[in-house]
Amino acid sequence: MVMTEPFLYEISHQENLQTLFDVYISESKYSKRLRPQTIKGYQEVFQTFQKIVPEVKSVSELTARSVAEFFRRVSIRKRKIGDETRVGIKASTTDTYYRKLMVFFRWLENNEYVPIGSLSEKVMKPPLPKYTDERALSKDEVARLIAATTIHRANNAFARLRDQLIFFLLLYTGIRRGELLGLRVQDVDLEKDLLFINGETSKSRKDRYMPIHQNLRSTLIDYFSLRAKKNIMSSSLVVSLRKDTGLTAHGLKHWVKKYKDLSGVAFHLHRCRHTFACNLSKAGADVNSIMQLLGHNSLNMTQRYLRSIKNEESKYFINKLPL
Repeated sequence: MVMTEPFLYEISHQENLQTLFDVYISESKYSKRLRPQTIKGYQEVFQTFQKIVPEVKSVSELTARSVAEFFRRVSIRKRKIGDETRVGIKASTTDTYYRKLMVFFRWLENNEYVPIGSLSEKVMKPPLPKYTDERALSKDEVARLIAATTIHRANNAFARLRDQLIFFLLLYTGIRRGELLGLRVQDVDLEKDLLFINGETSKSRKDRYMPIHQNLRSTLIDYFSLRAKKNIMSSSLVVSLRKDTGLTAHGLKHWVKKYKDLSGVAFHLHRCRHTFACNLSKAGADVNSIMQLLGHNSLNMTQRYLRSIKNEESKYFINKLPL
């Protein structure tokens, strides 16, 4: 044992960082069984890290100073977005980079590729991003988005209902992208007015039940009726309009862009989730109920969305959401 530990550490200094990251990803896939979307997020952030600090190729070059340099460079980097040139990144993006990189860095420490604490204790944690009600959709923006479905799908009743169902699922449950795409027909219980969210599709990895708002309920009934007439057999709740299969992540991305363009609203999926949380807070929901409904694992994440709250039952709060 005395000989093994120094040997492992000596080898680690010559390890290629990409090779070690590949091992980490393999463990995350097959041992931890993380969701594909989570794995993809880790890969994208690591690729950004390599692009910004290409000189860091081995663990011997990975230090708190080199990580700090990465964050310095991304904070002053110029990016072209359409016709506009922007400098730096949002606080929320900085937070995402830090969290995803730190998971890998802690793995390196735990496996003795770098000294314990050399990264996790020395890399400065960025300030938490500030989330305010300004990120929530206004009533006017919601109305414009729903109106866009009515106008754009005027000649196709099923497509109109499908698109409105997506909006109502997002606005009245606050579910994440993966949870939305993972919904199955059998997850809807109209007798009990409950929607089942399978933990296998959720970041929290926990099953939960969402009360169904009356607007969502009536849309589901009409959607199921037309779906039966079209003889759609897919087990997915939200289906593609082109074939009898579930809507894909690519299809949902295209759907978001389409309604962003049609409505003129700066719309993305997370704004619906934030709208749901803010409306619950305004309706007087307590933080524990909101945390459960959002599928968060800690109050800290929920409190980023919320300010003042009171104690009530979660189903009561769902039914108090604005119609």
